[in-house]
Amino acid sequence: MSEVFEILDKDLLGRIGKLKTRHGTIITPELAPVINPIKNIVPPNEIIKIGFQVLMTNAYIIKRHYNEYAIELGVHRLLGVNTPIMTDSGAYQLMEYREIEVTPLEILKYQEKLGSDIGVILDIPTRYDTPYEIAQEEVKETIRRAREALKARERSDILLIGPVQGGRHYDLVRWSAKELSKLDYEIYGIGGPTQIMEQYKFSELINLIVNAKMNLPIEKPIHLFGAGNPIMLPFAVALGVDLFDSASYALYARDLRYMTPYGVIRVDRLKELPCNCPVCSKYDIESFLKLPKDELIKEIAIHNLYVLREEIRRIRQAIYEGNLWELLEIKARAHPSLLLALRKLVKYSKFIEKYDPVTKPNVRGVFLVSEFTVYRPEVIRYLNRLFKNYSPQKVKLCILLPETQEKPFTRFGPISTLFFLLKDKIEQNLLQLIVYLSPYGILPIELDGLYPLSQYETPWYLTSVEKKFILRVIVKYFRKFRDYYEKVLIHSDKERWGEVFYKKLIARLVEIFGRENVFFLDIEKEPYSPGNVDKLLSLVNKII
Repeated sequence: MSEVFEILDKDLLGRIGKLKTRHGTIITPELAPVINPIKNIVPPNEIIKIGFQVLMTNAYIIKRHYNEYAIELGVHRLLGVNTPIMTDSGAYQLMEYREIEVTPLEILKYQEKLGSDIGVILDIPTRYDTPYEIAQEEVKETIRRAREALKARERSDILLIGPVQGGRHYDLVRWSAKELSKLDYEIYGIGGPTQIMEQYKFSELINLIVNAKMNLPIEKPIHLFGAGNPIMLPFAVALGVDLFDSASYALYARDLRYMTPYGVIRVDRLKELPCNCPVCSKYDIESFLKLPKDELIKEIAIHNLYVLREEIRRIRQAIYEGNLWELLEIKARAHPSLLLALRKLVKYSKFIEKYDPVTKPNVRGVFLVSEFTVYRPEVIRYLNRLFKNYSPQKVKLCILLPETQEKPFTRFGPISTLFFLLKDKIEQNLLQLIVYLSPYGILPIELDGLYPLSQYETPWYLTSVEKKFILRVIVKYFRKFRDYYEKVLIHSDKERWGEVFYKKLIARLVEIFGRENVFFLDIEKEPYSPGNVDKLLSLVNKII
């Protein structure tokens, strides 16, 4: 664990952390609103009062406009706050204008003299359209500057960010991250998302973050530059981003764009103010739209800050609760690009599961709300352990039972009754009960009490994606444990699972066991009604 960064809680790759700086501790995840040091729409002290713990400003712009005077004041007096301040090096201006009038070491020394709590080295950001050969040289130069900056640093109490570059060239991103990870930076940054986000290419942002994260020290905090759209923040946090900076609150306001947790609305389209922040609470829509333009811009900017603050707090609470994945599933419905991003994210589900905490102090039920649920760490972890560590007893008959809404199955509901009625045969190793269920696929009844196999809620309607996944799990199980079972009996529930599912399941099991060893009890609905349970027990007695 980094001595300046303490991890307090985790969910997925997201962390609640304490980042210690000279001017105070920052609880992460956190967003640093970017302050224009010349003229800002919202005064820095007002932004701090809204609830942000850290600000970001531009050391290059300060140097050009104030130079030595700013050093005499210090960046905290210049902005009029006494909270942690992060300063950028001018890399954004370098990306926009191709050149700036400062050297890497010169701007590093300037940040130290300003009294910055967190500084950024002067890297070369990879533009979205940069050709591979040029990007490769720029990454190489950024790495050289990163090595040089650590050697030249004089202040031990300034936290430095080492930025990973490479953009859409993911092999360069991986190489950049690996080389930087050899250097002892307090914080690692991921550069290049601004242009990706402007085009709503959130799936590319997922790739960028993961390719960097996989190759950086897992315990170090990660900063994502220029990421300030509230709808994508939980996705970045879920992949291990701890800090953000953005001027989006002001840029959107100047363009008369009003943030919401689920997208951005142009002000001229507003018929209501769908928010309870202090700005929106004091106006009706008519008086809001009639404000003088400069005042309207400032009020929109303040509103946008409240939306960003609310989103960060919502993410933190989701981490505490252990339901960050559920937040992603909800957010993914806000925009087609976010749905595509979630589809991209699930491709890295094994990497996420590796670092997702197995247990949390506040045990809670798991809500399984969409077809993406099958990629949750809990599901992946359970199946990994089932196929790696579990070994069944040899029995004559395995009975496959459809799940019920009552859980745990051995303690409540009709499956518990069946378990009691068949207990003697189970103890004599004549048969085993296995529940097929969403989203875990398959549950040997003796594992019923393990968390969270009985502590979940799922929609009773099953999608084709879920059915396909569950079928694949069942088939994999019986292929692995074929020698432990002589015969298999499928107790059905066609109303929920459908005829196609059972046709495919029977065909796969026949391939494994042979037709004479696979039995099917054809039940249209209410599989656990007294009459259908009697049919099941009668068939069991005939088979055994």
